[in-house]
Amino acid sequence: MSKKSPRHLSRSLAVQALYNYKINQTSVIELEKMLNDFVRDLYEHANYELMHSLIENSINQFDVMLEQYKPYLQREISDINLIEQIILVIAAVELINNLSVPAPVVINEAIELSKLYGGPDSHKFINNLVDKLAKQIRK
Repeated sequence: MSKKSPRHLSRSLAVQALYNYKINQTSVIELEKMLNDFVRDLYEHANYELMHSLIENSINQFDVMLEQYKPYLQREISDINLIEQIILVIAAVELINNLSVPAPVVINEAIELSKLYGGPDSHKFINNLVDKLAKQIRK
């Protein structure tokens, strides 16, 4: 069993599910079944409500959430790699829809996800953008 918190596992599973969704356009139910089948240990220890909410809201609002970062970008959104886009969307969804989670926690989780799934300096890029968005949203 992982030593990570159920909430962290939920965010990590959401990244995996959204990546699969963007490649295969699979339904939320099918994504969750896939997670249960292929990473059962993590799935069973995750916070299901958070995971489901992040997956569903991120799929339904993917482009809208990415647009939140546009004022802080030096490049086009389409130039950001898919994993970074997914992490940014999950962070935006949580900043906007889950006010009970402090902004520093959302930022830290996004950094950790980018270290796990992103490129070598991905965490710096993610940290910068999520921090700016958090300051704007959570004034």
